[in-house]
Amino acid sequence: MLTIRLQRMGKRKNPTYRLIISEKARDTQYNSLEILGNYNPTQTPKVLELKADRIKYWIGMGAQT
Repeated sequence: MLTIRLQRMGKRKNPTYRLIISEKARDTQYNSLEILGNYNPTQTPKVLELKADRIKYWIGMGAQT
């Protein structure tokens, strides 16, 4: 089953995240089919960049959120 998940990136105590599509049973650190966006909670204001067309495509293909 495909899921849309957050993958933690960045340094210790300074995280950034990627929004990825991957198999539910797989580890997020190594296996991702596509990067769908980025989220940076440490910046002011918080930055969220998404590829809306690709997210709609994967949800249409049956990906869970």
